[in-house]
Amino acid sequence: MKTISVPLRSEAMKRLDLDDCLLGDLEELQLPEEQYAKLLQSGVLEKINSSLGKLIDEYEDESIQGNTDLTKSLDIFTSVYEHTKLEVLGKIISLNKLALKSKTGLFFYF
Repeated sequence: MKTISVPLRSEAMKRLDLDDCLLGDLEELQLPEEQYAKLLQSGVLEKINSSLGKLIDEYEDESIQGNTDLTKSLDIFTSVYEHTKLEVLGKIISLNKLALKSKTGLFFYF
């Protein structure tokens, strides 16, 4: 199963890097294959990858960090959501906003 994680504090982000997270460190979204397939079909990951120089893809771990990149990703996710109304994108938008508020990042484990 694919997972998108947002550390809730900077200390949690350090623990995530060491694979040593504590209960309450992360807000996570588990993506079943069906939701992941819809996400791929929407083209949003390709847009994120090309705009931010990322490699969010099958069997890859990637992150979006920093205010600038998180703001750009939020704009992209929101734009695609407005056209597709995919429920999974709405959840990712919420995580993206949380990452901005927490000053951490979006971590993709695909």
